[in-house]
Order: sequence, then C-alpha cells, then structure tokens
Amino acid sequence: MNNKTCPICKKVMIYYYERYPTMICNECIEKAVNKNGENIKFYNKDHTGGFISVVNDTIGEDHECYINNIKCFADEARFGGIVVQLSE
Repeated sequence: MNNKTCPICKKVMIYYYERYPTMICNECIEKAVNKNGENIKFYNKDHTGGFISVVNDTIGEDHECYINNIKCFADEARFGGIVVQLSE
C-alpha cells in the first residue's frame, strides 16, 4: 500500500492498492452517476462478497458509472469490498 493521487480529483489518497492502478478516491465515488445521470452506489451482495449496484432503491448489476463525465468501472475487490477505477 502506497500513497497516490486520485486520477479524477488529484487529491492524495491515503489508501491505494497497486493491484488497482486507476483506483478512484471515496470522495469521487460518492459523485458517481449512471448513464442516465442518476446516482449509483455499489456494494457487496452480502458478507461473502459479490457485487450489486443500487439506483433509486433498485438493485442491479451495473458496473459502469460516470464521475465528472469520466467513464469508470466498479467491481468487487479481490479481498472484499468494492473498487472503482477509470474505464480502459
């Protein structure tokens, strides 16, 4: 784990994992919207992991999101939790 800057807001991120080189900071993740401009949140399905997205109280499996009009991708992190990165 090293410090790096968020690729969107350029703020220093205290927690960064080399496995996720374009990882987005938590502040920017809070601004995520789907392709229709609706707020989108990402969670694990349960305590064992998995992935879900939530838009307007509707559970789905949408991984794509936009932060400041920059396309990003959310997924389950290797050891649990959710990670959002820039789309390639």
